[in-house]
Amino acid sequence: MTKQLTTMMAVLALVGSISAQSKKAEGLTGTWNMGLEGDHVIPVALVLKQDGEALQGTISMPTNRTGNTVDVALKGSIAKGTFTLSGAVEGAKEPTTIEISGKLNDEGMLAGKVTMGGRGEGHHDMPYTAERLKERK
Repeated sequence: MTKQLTTMMAVLALVGSISAQSKKAEGLTGTWNMGLEGDHVIPVALVLKQDGEALQGTISMPTNRTGNTVDVALKGSIAKGTFTLSGAVEGAKEPTTIEISGKLNDEGMLAGKVTMGGRGEGHHDMPYTAERLKERK
């Protein structure tokens, strides 16, 4: 009985290790459900495409008009497990920039900080976490 239990535990550990390695092997490519943490959690869609150390994508940011979003193109890079992305809101009255930094953790989630800024409003930092959405088949 002890031998079977030991074998079962070894198999479970191996499966968990393979799963964690496959999440890291995927890199950051995919669609992420990001939760910006301010006075309340703001759900945001983040779509990323990784090519080696190059990273690009879009983030759908909510606007002041309820239900409306604006897609912001992002470009950046990833090195030593840390990534950075930046972009600017096109057509805004005031120039607004978005910078995202973070890491992919062992659970396969992103965590980091979003910095938004503009000429008249200063900079706002918001922590976030993001979970990769599963592809539909």
